[in-house]
Amino acid sequence: MKFYFDIRDGGELTEDDAGVELPDFNAARLQATIALTDMARDYLPRDGDTHSLAIRVRTDQGPQFDVTLDYELADLRDGEDS
Repeated sequence: MKFYFDIRDGGELTEDDAGVELPDFNAARLQATIALTDMARDYLPRDGDTHSLAIRVRTDQGPQFDVTLDYELADLRDGEDS
C-alpha cells in the first residue's frame, strides 16, 4: 500500500507527492515515528521557546493518522538572568 507523509514544520506544510510503498499501517506508523524523531534532532529548538512538528500520514483513501511533537521551553527561574 502506498503511504504519503506530509510534513508540517511550524506553519509550513510540505506535501509528499511521491509516497512510499509499505506493507501495512504498522509499518507506516513506525516510519512516521522514526522520521519525526529524526526531524526533532535537526530542527528543535529553533528561534524561540516553542515549536511544533507533525507528520500527517495519508493514503489514496485520505488521511490515516497524525504524529505530532510539540516543543516548549518553560523557564522556571524566578526572573533571574542566565
